[in-house]
Amino acid sequence: MRTASIFNRASRLGLLALSLFPLALAPMPSWAAASLNAYAATVGGSGIGTVPGGCDFAPSPVFSFFTFSGTAMPVQGIGPCGYAGAINQSTAATGPLGLSYSLLPVSLGPQSGAGTFDGTSQSIANYTGLGASAHANIGSGRPGGSVAMFQSIAAATFADTLTASSPLVVNLSAGFVRYQFSVDGSLTSLGAPEPFYFGENYMVLDMQHQGGPVYEVMNASVRRGGIGKISNGPPPAGWVTSTGSLSGGSTFLSLEFPISWGQAWDLKVGLLVWAYGTADSNFLSTARLSGLSLFDANHQPITTFSLSAASGTEYLPSPVPEPQTWAMWMLGLLGLAGLGLRRRRPDGRVAAR
Repeated sequence: MRTASIFNRASRLGLLALSLFPLALAPMPSWAAASLNAYAATVGGSGIGTVPGGCDFAPSPVFSFFTFSGTAMPVQGIGPCGYAGAINQSTAATGPLGLSYSLLPVSLGPQSGAGTFDGTSQSIANYTGLGASAHANIGSGRPGGSVAMFQSIAAATFADTLTASSPLVVNLSAGFVRYQFSVDGSLTSLGAPEPFYFGENYMVLDMQHQGGPVYEVMNASVRRGGIGKISNGPPPAGWVTSTGSLSGGSTFLSLEFPISWGQAWDLKVGLLVWAYGTADSNFLSTARLSGLSLFDANHQPITTFSLSAASGTEYLPSPVPEPQTWAMWMLGLLGLAGLGLRRRRPDGRVAAR
């Protein structure tokens, strides 16, 4: 009787295991925690600190996600290296998430006429839109030494997990996704170029698909006395530029990234702006994920699909791109090709090799 009881129990456990076996094979949604991050940093001063032998400088690890490496900060600390300001960060699961920071005028050197620096930084993070603005101003003179600092940085990111399904494709089959971003803003650094009177802006929109490499969707830059560029070339339609300024807006497309229909994938998007010297970078209004396009394994568009997100956000499908949008997409590819040809100068600026 006891042997039969054990046998019956084992049989029931075996049937239960068999009944759960198809569930084990089915795709399990691996929802990562959706998150928002906002960053605001302004740092300036003479650089006359208390560190013996002076300070070292390196890109701030706070902004390590971004392809822009010009955010050089004193490794031994802002205060000990003779600067004022802060690098602030805020994180949340729901948005919009905002953060701002202001630095009152600080001296750029002990000698007469060394000037002052003040700045502000502000960012907004949401799942469909990111905004950032940075203001930097050198006033009442010029920097008093080679180690003087005068920069503002603002950035925002969102991370989400998406899953797509469609009656037109087999679940778990291969597919592709392409993201569409609508971007508008302005960069300003006016005035004639003068020695030690700096003015430079940079903006970058980056994205990461399924934990892979970080890709640069687009960048924009302008320098005092120069003409604005987007993705290292002339601005596309929708943007206007003149000496020391760039403004406008347009749509940019990402590359096509692989997905599996019915399985979750992760997406992270980041916007960063930088103002150096006397400059304004204003993309607060914002960089938006304005649509997605989905494709089957043969890169054929799938227009009937459902899309779910860990954040609960309803992302919109992309309209069919117009010819000028395709041109801007190709411009973005050229920008990617030139990404590895940039290096950081000792003063934190970025220049082509």
